[in-house]
Amino acid sequence: MRQVLLGSETDDALFHRLNATVRALGGSMSDSEWVLGGSQEIMIYRILLPGGTLEAVAETYVGLCLRGPDSLVTILSNHISPQ
Repeated sequence: MRQVLLGSETDDALFHRLNATVRALGGSMSDSEWVLGGSQEIMIYRILLPGGTLEAVAETYVGLCLRGPDSLVTILSNHISPQ
């Protein structure tokens, strides 16, 4: 299991890039859970790709992260934010 921070949870362009990349790779993305804890809001998105499933987590004060199997997180994060 791996987690990678992609950027700010308020970066709409980043979120749209993530969604477009998931679709380009033959996958889909859907809301699965919303949590409010004090001043922190957490939105978890389920991402289904041909190679498996992972999550995108948007958390206040933390950012937008990908969480899941190493290989899927690496592939998706490299497409979104090439180093």
